[in-house]
Amino acid sequence: MSRGPDLFGSYAPGTSVLHRAPLWAKALGLVAVSLAVVLAPSWRVPAVLTGLLVLAGSAAGIRARQWWHGLAPALPVLVLLGVYHVLGAGPAAAADVLLTIVVFLVLTRVLMHTTPLSALLDGVVWLCGPVRLVGADPGRIGLAVSLMLRSIPFVVGSAADLRDAVHARGLRPHPVRLVTPAVISTVAYAQRTGQALAARGFD
Repeated sequence: MSRGPDLFGSYAPGTSVLHRAPLWAKALGLVAVSLAVVLAPSWRVPAVLTGLLVLAGSAAGIRARQWWHGLAPALPVLVLLGVYHVLGAGPAAAADVLLTIVVFLVLTRVLMHTTPLSALLDGVVWLCGPVRLVGADPGRIGLAVSLMLRSIPFVVGSAADLRDAVHARGLRPHPVRLVTPAVISTVAYAQRTGQALAARGFD
């Protein structure tokens, strides 16, 4: 079973400025970018931010192929959203929506590429510390985030494996016919994950 496309990126050791930056500084950068995009008066702000993030990520070692692998799976959705917003609200609104999505995809890849997953999860657990006041466990939230990041590429890879299997038999893959085996594979993966967690004392 293939792991699927590297949608969010993965950590690559390095010595760039972003690699050396502490997690709290990256968190502040994330907040700043988010506020800039939300408060942006036009699509030009997310466009500039996307360009700056691509330059920063490239300086940190992200190659053109990795950028493509992160954005290519989102292209069908972006095209549909673009057509919808162009017809409904005009090109400027469409550009604003699409570039907002793209800037966060790029930001996620830069963050994942320059920060170990364990450090990110530790940050999530620390950030969720106040939920202890209502009886929740921050560690379980971190575990849920970890499972999400690991499961999405697996599910996408499962669909790719099914398409390859159909092609190998000389047939044309039909999206509707692939739904059932894809769902079965996903449910089986979820069951195996649940059993592994139960064996380790997570209920």
